[in-house]
Amino acid sequence: MRSLSVVSRVGAAAMTVPIIRDRLHAMATEPALTIEFDPDGTGWCVTARNLGRDLVASLGGRAGSLLRVTVAESGHPDDALPDISGTYHILSDGVRFIPHFAFDSGILFRAILDLGELGWAGPTEVRSREFSFPKETGAMETKVGRVFPSSDVLPENLLRFYVCFSNPMQRGRSRDNIEILNANGRSEPDALFRAPVELWDSSMTRLTVLLDPGRLKRGVGPNRALGPPLQAGARYMLTIGRGMIDMYGRPLCESFRKSFSVSEAIREAIATEAWKIAPPTMGSIEPLALRFPSSLDWAQLWHGISVASDAGQPIAGRIGIDSGETRWRFIPDEPWQAGTYSVRVAQDLEDICGNTPCEPFDGPVRSADEVARETPARLIPFVVKPA
Repeated sequence: MRSLSVVSRVGAAAMTVPIIRDRLHAMATEPALTIEFDPDGTGWCVTARNLGRDLVASLGGRAGSLLRVTVAESGHPDDALPDISGTYHILSDGVRFIPHFAFDSGILFRAILDLGELGWAGPTEVRSREFSFPKETGAMETKVGRVFPSSDVLPENLLRFYVCFSNPMQRGRSRDNIEILNANGRSEPDALFRAPVELWDSSMTRLTVLLDPGRLKRGVGPNRALGPPLQAGARYMLTIGRGMIDMYGRPLCESFRKSFSVSEAIREAIATEAWKIAPPTMGSIEPLALRFPSSLDWAQLWHGISVASDAGQPIAGRIGIDSGETRWRFIPDEPWQAGTYSVRVAQDLEDICGNTPCEPFDGPVRSADEVARETPARLIPFVVKPA
């Protein structure tokens, strides 16, 4: 996850610290105030941590008396300023305040934790923390960097897209800004699955956009009534509008479009025996290369395939993915030693249609015995020899 800075004042000292590191202030056992990005992606928030489970359980509707956020102005007492309105989320050991409107840049705010307000048996002093967000973000304009699958020919039963942005984004904008257009330039109705909660990664830079699984899985109601979201032989365009907003409150610098044609569906389990492997030579740091007959899921390729020694010890190294997600390369941190190794393939690794090494996406339900016989990973052995 990338670090983002905020000017923070605790007492009389002022400093600029990465927000990710800001949570270290809350790792002690004493109550602490942190300024952090809301895990739900709505913007910045203030969190009081290490309050203790008993105190948190007794809060009821009094969280606003314990934790307040105001605009800090020199010469004005805290109670002379109105509190900023927002919502309170009760955590396991603390309280999170999320403002109704995003904190403005260039304004000094004060978070106040009044432990004595609730008659707590522990420390009762008032703790405060001042913070502001610089007007100049220092970040480059936000745009769509890549979309995966990267190929411009995609199967009829494609399950998902990954949209990668150049900066962290806010939630809640995809429904109005991401759609699939048909060859006539019209929106393809109900092609995308609109999840109740958008599917962002922890860095808020990668959004998973699903096609409607109910229309993909043969034999279920949506598929029988509407057919698949995409039709083989047709052309489509995935569009991403400028209305996607980054965490600084800025729209995309430009809209994004990905044109693609549709090929026949892929409805088979991943056949690892069909993969081609190119072993490296002893004493080198040449990459181990795997070739797949068709594209695998880009995000899962980063953790769904690994390399181990003959003794089962993981080999450390770097991964590369290219050629439309049909080639996976592994470069070891240390030169290859002669011997036998294995490529370990997770049983839940998926291709771009949701098929795994165990079963196709819309295959029949497997019995409990079949599931019980699964191993955690499939092994593909290879030998490193002298040049």
